[in-house]
Amino acid sequence: MALTLTSSSIPLFSLKKLCFIICLLCYSSTTFAQDLTVVKGRVFDAKSKQPLPFVDVTFKGTYVGASTDLDGQYKIKTKNPSDTLMATFVGYKTSYKLIAQEDRNRVDFYLEEEGIMGEEVTIIGKKAKYKKKNNPAVELIQKVIANKDKNRIESQDYYNYEQHEKIEIDLNNITQDFVNDKRFKNFSFLWNYLDTSEVNGRTYLPLFMREILSTHHYQKEPKIEKERRNAVKMTKFDESIDLHTVTGAIDLLYDPVDIYENSISILDNDFLSPLAPWGVNYYRYYIIDTTYVNNQSAIHMAFIPRNKTFIGFTGDLYISNDDKYNVLKTVLGVTKDIALNFVRDIKVVQEFREQDGIYIKNRDEITLDIAITDGGLGMYGKRNSVLENFTFEPPDDPNLLTGLGSLIEAEDAYEKPESYWSDNRLSQLTEKEQGIYEMIDTLVTIPTYKRLVLTTKIIATGYIPAGHIDIGDLGAFFSNNDVEGWRFRFGGETSHSHSSKYQLEAYAAYGLRDKKFKYHGAFTYSLTDDWRKNPKNLLTASYTHDVIFPGLQLEFIEADNFLTSIRRGEANQMLFMDKYSLTYFNDTDFGFYKLGIENTARRPYGSMKFLATRDGMTRNISDVHTMELNVAVEYSPNATFLQGRKNRVPVIDNVPRFQMSYTGAFKGILGSEHAYHKLALIAKKRIPLSIVGRSLAEMEVGKVFAGDDLPYILLYIPRANQSYSFQRNSFNTMNFLEFATDQYVRFAWQHFFDGYLINRIPLIRKLNLKEILTAKIVWGSLTNRLNPSNPGNEHLIQFNENENGQAFTYPLEGNRPYIEYGFGIYNILRFLRFDLVKRANYLDHPNVEKLWGVKGLGLRVKMKVEF
Repeated sequence: MALTLTSSSIPLFSLKKLCFIICLLCYSSTTFAQDLTVVKGRVFDAKSKQPLPFVDVTFKGTYVGASTDLDGQYKIKTKNPSDTLMATFVGYKTSYKLIAQEDRNRVDFYLEEEGIMGEEVTIIGKKAKYKKKNNPAVELIQKVIANKDKNRIESQDYYNYEQHEKIEIDLNNITQDFVNDKRFKNFSFLWNYLDTSEVNGRTYLPLFMREILSTHHYQKEPKIEKERRNAVKMTKFDESIDLHTVTGAIDLLYDPVDIYENSISILDNDFLSPLAPWGVNYYRYYIIDTTYVNNQSAIHMAFIPRNKTFIGFTGDLYISNDDKYNVLKTVLGVTKDIALNFVRDIKVVQEFREQDGIYIKNRDEITLDIAITDGGLGMYGKRNSVLENFTFEPPDDPNLLTGLGSLIEAEDAYEKPESYWSDNRLSQLTEKEQGIYEMIDTLVTIPTYKRLVLTTKIIATGYIPAGHIDIGDLGAFFSNNDVEGWRFRFGGETSHSHSSKYQLEAYAAYGLRDKKFKYHGAFTYSLTDDWRKNPKNLLTASYTHDVIFPGLQLEFIEADNFLTSIRRGEANQMLFMDKYSLTYFNDTDFGFYKLGIENTARRPYGSMKFLATRDGMTRNISDVHTMELNVAVEYSPNATFLQGRKNRVPVIDNVPRFQMSYTGAFKGILGSEHAYHKLALIAKKRIPLSIVGRSLAEMEVGKVFAGDDLPYILLYIPRANQSYSFQRNSFNTMNFLEFATDQYVRFAWQHFFDGYLINRIPLIRKLNLKEILTAKIVWGSLTNRLNPSNPGNEHLIQFNENENGQAFTYPLEGNRPYIEYGFGIYNILRFLRFDLVKRANYLDHPNVEKLWGVKGLGLRVKMKVEF
């Protein structure tokens, strides 16, 4: 079976992976002379010979290391070791062992106890069977959980505070071989900025810095949260990069962490909080000792997932040593066996202090260590937030709590002068942090760096900058289909440097089999100062003379992209369109709305025919001509979007999105032959289900109101996919133009288990595979007077037939919805996803695929980078 790999982000760049792609480019262009140093072993109590969990095993002089699991086991892989390994644990003497660098080592430690001064100290000694019943640690965490609603700051009617956020992204694991590489001789000034991580000891080079000064406001009833960003400052790598886009991408890497929430989202993975009510069944808790946090007595508790491969934290909680059970400090990390792609380490540190009897967060840090391989070059990012000036009264200005959006940016947020930053920073920049801005100012002037940026932009966007014109889309330059044969297309658009007020785009295409030219042109004018920046306010006029597959609608990639060229079954029914359109698009606080007018003539192409009875004779209808008014509205006031090259790309998060679309056609206007009204309502939602993964659900309800002469190609045609790639928004076992209906309900569901089931299988769980279930249903019917198959409806354009007299198109039967379902495995080699999809019914239709002798069964594949 021929398979085609595709990605929903090609050629559009998934901005959420901005830093990861930079890491990938750097990694792929660099070789390392060193071999990995691998050390594994166990740590025991020297007296009892019982294994010790939570022991830190690191290379002396660095923070490169790991913590032991419940069986006392650890494993470290690195290209930057020292020659000495040490094991440290509270209540025990530190032990040291020499190792062989660039080799594989087996090192076991036997730690001896030492005296500890202090009251109420409990040390984990013997490894007894873990039990929840009569376990002081479990009893303590249950009291913390029972009191968390009143202890969290959200229990207050109002709160306000100021925040200074600093995010730094670095290239880490810089080796001497890397520094000495002749290919980087033009970048030698960078090595003056090398530093060593305080978290894991890796040598790193700062590359990016962003600061935000903001005020935050909260109201309990009704619940309102507002973040107002007063100033944003960051390093700028290239003039053509939109700073708002970079800000949105960075925000996605650092979702807010609230230890009191049941589920905590990091890198689009839902971690169960150790304070979740069902956490006692997911984690093991251990009381370590007592200590002090912010001069307050605290009980130190450690915790770890029962299954170290589950999506969960390992770390420490420091709980107030009184009857209030407040969290004073938390340190969150992940186990080395967790199924997170490219993530070597995560560390979250938060501290809380008391103000007026209320515990407020005064320290908030999150560190991400991302890389292709465990010991290779990677990206190291740290967000450090300072929170000050808390108040617990309604804000002086009640307007601060009004409006639909939760995130508001000042109009001049990105233009604040340096004097503003000097006067308003809550924490001053260190000399190293200030140096990042200075370093990038020098870096962007180097020709080698400019070439790297250019290459990255071409790969990311699919366009080649050429002065005032950007040539592309490269992914659509050649493709293949049954009607046109090999199709060649060349196009481009004016660049932002040519004009920020308008943009021209055009392409020309030619098919070697049909020997026909196709073309498209568009002119977009911005009613704001810049068509690239959000919120957008655009007016677009276009003309298209090209072919389409009815029912083929792809998100983010062109329908003639070469990745969709290999198709199953017959794919030779096409429409040749001549379409004039005028569209107005406007971003708003609640989402967006779009108004458009389209004048379209559709001609049958390929094997498609428009046959209908006229004056008692069967005739070929030359075309179907309509004049349409289109209205589309989305309500998603708190949804997150990232700006792609042209369109805003919705980020799949927990915020529901609601869409409404209306199309009305008017007979007799500019050649329009038909009158009808289409209405559709769509709801989309990501549903986090904590330890069992997350679901993506989408529902659509639609209706077509029309007279007795409406051709079936103007009805609702379910979105089909005849390629071997998995398409999230299409029916993957349905054929183009297979169904037509005028009233329908569509439901699509995907559930990502994130390894919750498959990681319970002992041998398979080492592969870090993840599983997914999918289901898609469309339930509808076709009104009798609009069904060409019904007697008396010969005046309608008839459903096409194949050589055997079988129809290609059918009405959906009201009592029999179309159903397909599937099971998939993803995270194969970190990039691949394979889905077995099964068509449940309508198996008697022509061109139904068969796999392994099972009719309606198909294999689909997808390539995607995700954490």
